[in-house]
Amino acid sequence: MLITNIKVTDLYGLHNYDIAFDKEECLKIIHAPNGYGKTTILKLIRAILEGYIDELQQIPFKRFMIVCDPAITVEVYKENNEMYYHFISGQFEETYQVGLDKNAELSASILNRLKSITKEMPIYLINADRLWLEKKEYTDAAHMFLPTVLEYAKELSELMREALAQSNYCGQELDRSFPNRLIKRLNDTEASYLSIEEIREQLQELEKKRTILESAGLFSNVPVALPEELSQVDEKILKVLTLYIEDSHEKLRAFESLATKINLLATLINKRFSYKVMEVNMKDGFVFKVPTKEKLRADKLSSGEQNELILLFKLLFKSPANALILIDEPEISLHIAWQQSFLEDMEAIAALTKVKLIIATHSPDIINGRWDLTTGLEEC
Repeated sequence: MLITNIKVTDLYGLHNYDIAFDKEECLKIIHAPNGYGKTTILKLIRAILEGYIDELQQIPFKRFMIVCDPAITVEVYKENNEMYYHFISGQFEETYQVGLDKNAELSASILNRLKSITKEMPIYLINADRLWLEKKEYTDAAHMFLPTVLEYAKELSELMREALAQSNYCGQELDRSFPNRLIKRLNDTEASYLSIEEIREQLQELEKKRTILESAGLFSNVPVALPEELSQVDEKILKVLTLYIEDSHEKLRAFESLATKINLLATLINKRFSYKVMEVNMKDGFVFKVPTKEKLRADKLSSGEQNELILLFKLLFKSPANALILIDEPEISLHIAWQQSFLEDMEAIAALTKVKLIIATHSPDIINGRWDLTTGLEEC
């Protein structure tokens, strides 16, 4: 599911917008000077599709319509001191009254319809204020603000440990059942098996995977070397090696998605940051090496570097698969050169995670000539 059109009427009593989306593109950029409602449009998209009634009540607008493909339309409008949700899906069309008083609640019917949409297209908003996280402990009164980058380093460490635990569990189960599975395969005269050349190719593939895992700070104890004297072997040996290779691939599977994301994060960061190299390991999550070989914690990075790291981490590790990502003012604290490469980075991430992105910006450097992806609210 994806958004194909948004129509806004009387936003703040001033603005009417009609924003079309190209279904073939993973990016949409909404640009305008401050005061035209870029950020508000992102907030309303999320509020409408996730049912944030307080936000809908507080923001002045008359009508906000979201058209999706396949044919689903969700509209919220305000009329005669009441607020309404209007749904259109194929031949189905229904309107639900919500109200504008502070005690108003969404009905189960509305919530169920919204859930059916966000199940196919989860919504994830990345705000402009990214550097600090509020950490609540035990009670609402006891809380503190922590550097976001340190929390994300901790989260990455936990993700790596979880992947290792999954791989170890898988390995234990495979090793436990290996004798029985091997005997069954050896006794099966119709069981397929790899040729010695195919086995060598698969072992090379396993070695490539292990190298990728090592570069991502993950590790595996899966041995992949094949002794040279096995150049001539019989059918039974080939069946043994085939099963061994299948199990080796399965043991690595728990790491593969995480390793791909980690390596993309490190590649993008190391292209951008000067005199610092991201190092990923299971203990720290991520830290940075400086020319003196000393390690630098992520909260010691510049504000621009932290903003870049936080944004990329959110996109790669916190955004749901196939989500609609709403990014507000990504240019904050970013060097002009980073802004100009921003869309290239977003396209690389979207290709991996299959997300769609709507970006609100007033920076022409973010656009970097890709006016085909933009809608200017001044001309809308």
